Amino acid sequence: MGTPEWAIPSLEAVLECGTEISAVFTQPDRPVGRKRILTPSALKKFALAQKLTVFTPEKAGSKESLELVCSLNPDVILVCAYGQILPQSFLDIPKVGCFNLHFSFLPKLRGASPVQAAIASGFKTTGVSLQKMVLRLDAGPLVAASKPEIIHPNDTTLLLGSRLAETGKQLIRDTLPKLLAENFTSSEQNEEEASFCRIIKKEEGHVHWQEEAAVGIERKLRAFEPWPGIFSFYNLSGNSENKRRLQLTKVEVVNGDFESGKVYPELIVGTRTGGLQILRLKPEGKQEMDAVSFLRGNPQIVGTVLR
Repeated sequence: MGTPEWAIPSLEAVLECGTEISAVFTQPDRPVGRKRILTPSALKKFALAQKLTVFTPEKAGSKESLELVCSLNPDVILVCAYGQILPQSFLDIPKVGCFNLHFSFLPKLRGASPVQAAIASGFKTTGVSLQKMVLRLDAGPLVAASKPEIIHPNDTTLLLGSRLAETGKQLIRDTLPKLLAENFTSSEQNEEEASFCRIIKKEEGHVHWQEEAAVGIERKLRAFEPWPGIFSFYNLSGNSENKRRLQLTKVEVVNGDFESGKVYPELIVGTRTGGLQILRLKPEGKQEMDAVSFLRGNPQIVGTVLR
């Protein structure tokens, strides 16, 4: 069970183990792009290419879905970034249990955005955990964990998540035979060490220059790539109603004392602590460009305050 591209390596691992796959469950096709074209999930595309049976229930916990899963009589259900909460009636179906591949060292960063949270929080390392699912969020007993994965200074969510997906693939390849043979051990998570990360909302990409430090904003940019990105607003006319959105796509931390939000030469912006030099950006209604090109067309931005 899974939906995004990150779930594909897990399915590859099951195929490479030679394990019988009764079915693949993924989210229903969703409208994508400006034309809202109905598009299957990345996992569905891959599974169909492997000639696997695919189901896309709107609600995995519905009566129809539960009856369907029961009819498949699974020994084990593996979950990786599926995108739905599974009720206890679902978790009770497989003989051995439902097991979830989570992209953090549990109990750290339980929740929907562990890769983004690890980057934004400045973690030096992270990893992958396999836990037997219970009704509480990512709180089930741990059955396996990967070696630490170093978070590099230039890592984005896309880069780090792709590496963790491959790490998870190896973890499943090593652990699945033990699960099927019911020859595995589990350990309860330490609740005192638990931390949480929530679903990211688009508005969280708005930079608050007076409240955020330069180091934190740079991390947030990498954590929020490819979505939702980080942005601010600028105004060259003096009329507050004429503010325009400015998406920041590449930045660099600059040491020094600056006024929060104020734009300095070379497109350095002051933050709560330190400065942030904007190297690349996407003005509202325009293509992405470098800072030199933007300043050439908008020199009057120097001295203004971003909001």
